[in-house]
Amino acid sequence: MTENQKEQNQRSKYDKLYKPIVFIPFLIFIFCIIYMISFYNTNHDFFYKDISLKGGTSVTIYHPVNINDLSSYLSQNFKDFNVREISDLRTGKQEAVIVEVSESSEVVKSSLEKYLNFTLTNENSSIEFTGSSIGSGFYKQALFSILLAFLFMGMVIFLIFAKGWKIKVLVMILSLIPLILFINKVPINKLFYVILIDLVICMFIYFRHNMPSFFIILCAFLDIFMTLTFVNILGIKVSTAGIIAFLMLIGYSVDSDILLTTRVLREQEGTVNERIFSAFKTGIIMTTTTLAAVIVSLLVTKNFSAVLKQIFTILTIGLFLDIMNTWITNASLIKYYAERKK
Repeated sequence: MTENQKEQNQRSKYDKLYKPIVFIPFLIFIFCIIYMISFYNTNHDFFYKDISLKGGTSVTIYHPVNINDLSSYLSQNFKDFNVREISDLRTGKQEAVIVEVSESSEVVKSSLEKYLNFTLTNENSSIEFTGSSIGSGFYKQALFSILLAFLFMGMVIFLIFAKGWKIKVLVMILSLIPLILFINKVPINKLFYVILIDLVICMFIYFRHNMPSFFIILCAFLDIFMTLTFVNILGIKVSTAGIIAFLMLIGYSVDSDILLTTRVLREQEGTVNERIFSAFKTGIIMTTTTLAAVIVSLLVTKNFSAVLKQIFTILTIGLFLDIMNTWITNASLIKYYAERKK
């Protein structure tokens, strides 16, 4: 069998499989919805928050401490706490221990001094306290940032693929309204309602006037939503660093989707299948290269930087899911759309 015949065979199989395989991400999405509903009913929130988002005390101890014994002691005194170790990358030697507790700094310091049998000073420790109101403010601003980034991402994609300047101008105006209100210092609580209404209206416009834009935004949403679900399953407490990772993931999510959509709809050479496979060859190299760099960074930083560890963990999960959502979900949808249009 020649190479050409093998390729034709593969494309023929893809024509039969591209609709059924969409059930894979669909079933995962259904699982994520069920899990997130259960998670919200249990925790009354969409994810676990660390003290930078909900308030509390963080104590870094520069002294050898047994992690297991300390965790056991803290569990008897506090309901909500987290203990992690910072170690040297080469030797694995413990450099410091970070204790996070949702209590005031005085209470936490007193309790730790009782366990350690020495006074915590500026020489052997550092203590940071975040008030609940400050943490809540960070949380609201971070969520607003994600929603605004999502709204602007959708606007840019729609401007690229949609036709008709009137509808483009309308989308631009709708997308700029929350930013203008934010600059004019409208309270975040009110802005949430504005941006959510904006998103619903814009998604309706994308669906009605340019389906490929809607597909890209849908896949970006699936990446974020599924990643958040697996972050909750792993029990990761999201910090402000985690919010940054989700913002980065929005950008990573759409690049391969834009490549796929551009190749399939803008180029005329070859069949739809040939254009999809051409985009796949380029896109999968882009994603796997980024994924390899992120995994190496995670392995290098996990022992000495909780901030970088969380960022790279979220990006790793999101990029794996992006491969599925781009090359199964979006590829199947855009193939169906292109063939219907033809």
